[in-house]
Amino acid sequence: MEKILIADDIPANIKMIGEMLKGSYEVLVATNGERAIKLACECMPDLVLMDVMMPEVDGITACKRLKAVRETADIPVIFITASNEEEDIVKGFAAGGMDYITKPFNPTELHARIRTHLEIRNSRERLKKYSKELESINNELNEKNILLGGALEQITLLARTDQLTSLWNRNYMIEKCREEEVRFKRNKRPFCFILCDIDHFKKFNDTYGHECGDNVLRTVAGVMKGSVRDGDIVSRWGGEEFLMLLPETAVPDAAGIAERMRSQIAAYAMDYSNMPLKVTMTFGVAAYDEASGIGGSIKNADLALYEGKNSGRDRVVSFNLHQS
Repeated sequence: MEKILIADDIPANIKMIGEMLKGSYEVLVATNGERAIKLACECMPDLVLMDVMMPEVDGITACKRLKAVRETADIPVIFITASNEEEDIVKGFAAGGMDYITKPFNPTELHARIRTHLEIRNSRERLKKYSKELESINNELNEKNILLGGALEQITLLARTDQLTSLWNRNYMIEKCREEEVRFKRNKRPFCFILCDIDHFKKFNDTYGHECGDNVLRTVAGVMKGSVRDGDIVSRWGGEEFLMLLPETAVPDAAGIAERMRSQIAAYAMDYSNMPLKVTMTFGVAAYDEASGIGGSIKNADLALYEGKNSGRDRVVSFNLHQS
């Protein structure tokens, strides 16, 4: 049975996650970063769920130390965080973390993320084995290269895709934003961000259960993916929040795309177990601002989204840089 190490200084969190994983994995427990490092070196878990905030040695420091040791460097680390603060998440990825999940936990998403990264790790181990075989079996070189290429493509896709919605994930979106920023510096063509989330999403989980919430996320993701233009990128940014990148697009056109998407979702006949669901979304639109950079420009879209929430939801609000 695969081993999962849970590192969290709050016993209630450890108990809750342990109950979610019981029967599927062997669970190891550490209540601080130092203990997590020691257990990882002694027991070699297949994956670590690491709380970001822990006393003395925090999760990010513990992750860096694990990645600095050859024996534990390949153990995937998924960070546990109570917020969606981009700075903490970026620090986690820089420390060597593979993913993050926010509290409170969705059991389906937790299992999906764990399974994805275990599969990626197993695939990488198989690739290492294949590479060694290729060195000694010359007559199978071509066949092995084909298998290797296919496995690498599969790993890349897994690493870039949100497993619940099949949209691009946050990692891939950050990568594409940086590429678009480089193009902007070369040709000065504008591009925009649309940040949006599902209105009152918590009520779907609370009223009908997480399976209903997952169904809403998947359905909304499908509508959004079918509504954008070729070249636009739609990603799951976190929880019920989505981020879109629209290359070579000014704010008025981006707002028009957001409005079309908003109306399509509001009119979509969504249901769960034959129960009709009324789903709406609020959208914040902002252009890339060179002075603010990627993070600041996304923050501007978030401010517009926040304004839309405060003014009644189910609407599109554009950020005005000159009024900020």
